[in-house]
Parts: sequence; structure tokens; C-alpha cells
Amino acid sequence: MINLSQIQLPHQKLNAFSSVAPMTSAQARVEAQKLLQAGLSQSVIAVLDLLVVAGVLPTYRLPASERSLRNYQRQRLLDRLPYTTPEMQDFFQAYSLPVPEGRLAVYTLGPVGIEIARERHGVQPPTGYLAYPIERVMHDVVMNEIVLRIAGRAMEHGWAPVWVSKYEATLYADPNTPLLEPDAMLRLKGEDEELVYLFEYHNEDKATRARRKVDRYALALSREALWRERWEVETFPPLLAVFRRPVVGRGYQEAVNGRNGLQVYGRTLASALEEDFSTWYHFNAGEKVNLFPWGRERDE
Repeated sequence: MINLSQIQLPHQKLNAFSSVAPMTSAQARVEAQKLLQAGLSQSVIAVLDLLVVAGVLPTYRLPASERSLRNYQRQRLLDRLPYTTPEMQDFFQAYSLPVPEGRLAVYTLGPVGIEIARERHGVQPPTGYLAYPIERVMHDVVMNEIVLRIAGRAMEHGWAPVWVSKYEATLYADPNTPLLEPDAMLRLKGEDEELVYLFEYHNEDKATRARRKVDRYALALSREALWRERWEVETFPPLLAVFRRPVVGRGYQEAVNGRNGLQVYGRTLASALEEDFSTWYHFNAGEKVNLFPWGRERDE
């Protein structure tokens, strides 16, 4: 997990693609050890830690200059995903995401960055993005954008957002069998309380996956000892579902009806990316509510 209040997240222009030589796992481990022994800069640590949790991010969401990111790529700390700027611009525009002037790129951990993450955090960071179709990449880019926007608003109101990695958020029925894998988990830490939220994002235009998600979350809810210990919470966190198509929301509504305990909220992607995103539709109650503490403070 990463405390986002300790990292400055500037909005940056994007750099040009540069090719790099292939590297074996053994070579990556050697290079990682060299860098760890020499000591990592705070900029490197901030970028790598953010990608350990996010998996993939556009350049303007990474806290480093364009020149630094090019250097990190040459060192194989980062990999740039092999999509052209026109492709990325089309997809970012389709999802209503920011489209900076000039080139547009997204980065993930490179082989050396992966080895450093394993050493520093003791977890397997998200990988595989270089082989993913762009639609799969965009799923995570969009989910990350939502989390970062909520985190930014939280910091404006004095809350410390802690982004929990997918590995840390996953519940396991046994050591080798995942029971629940939320798309994201965010903790908001205040002076005397902590709020926890789970997230799911849907690209598809069918209701069936939403119903399956509710079934999976309900099953996880029934394993109280498991989630209490894993997540260190007293109550099961609310689920925030974001979807591109309204039919997915209807799937959540139908699946939630008649269920007790599991609290599910939803917004369309277009509305979730608006300036004011504190109001969410509460599927259980059938009404809109101010979900985040700053929204509730405004109503008081």
C-alpha cells in the first residue's frame, strides 16, 4: 500500500517513446541489486511505489520529470506500453480522461523495477501490461484515475489517503485460491477515524458480471473472520461500482435487492469523473447519498 499524501503528484506533459534492449530475469535481478546497494532516489521510490499499487499510469500521473522517466526506462525500471499516441488519444477521449498536448504514453514497471518492488515490498507487483490489449489496459487506467481523483479530494479536506495494492486487498479462501479480488481499495485516514472503500470498474455492456460481483462480495461478507483479519476493519467496507453503461447499474440493483449487510453504491463513469463526485447512488436504499466525509460535512 502507499500513502498518497506523502507523494507530490504533478500534472506533466508526456515524453517520446524510446526502444530498449531485452533483459532476462537474471539480468534484471543483478541490476536491481546494484541499484538497491547504491541507494534509490526519492523520485525513483515514489514512481516505483505508485506503480506497485496502480500497475499502469499515464505520464501525467507519475511524480517525475519527462527526462527522469526516460532515464528510468533506459535503466529498465519502467516500460512504456507499445501503443501509438493516436491510439492512446482516441481511447483517452472515449473514456473522458485528460489528453495532454503532444505525445501520450502509459508506463508500467520494467523488469528491474519489478525486482526492486519484490525486494522492497515482498509482494508480486502487477505485471503483464505489455501483452494486454489496449481495452484491458484502459480498464486499469480508468480505475486508477478514479482512485487518484478521490484521493486528491480527500487530501484537500485533510484526510490521508492510503491506496492498498490489489495483492494486499485480495481475500484468499486458502493460500492458493482467491475468494475476492477488488479492483481497488482505498483507506482514508482522519484524525480519529479511518474509512475504507472497495472499488469495481466495468467496461462491459451487460448486467451479468455485476450480478456475479455481488454474489462474490456476499460470499466474502459471510467470511467475517477472514476479512476482519486481512483488512483490519470492524465492518465490511462499502462497494463502489463505476460503469460505462447504465445496464451494469441495473444489474447491481437487481442483485442487491433482498440482501442484507453488503452496501453497494454506483456511478456511471462520466459522472464519476466530474468535479463533484461525492454523491453516489445507494442501491440498497434506492437514493443518492453523500458517500465521502467532505460531502457529508457540506450538508451539515
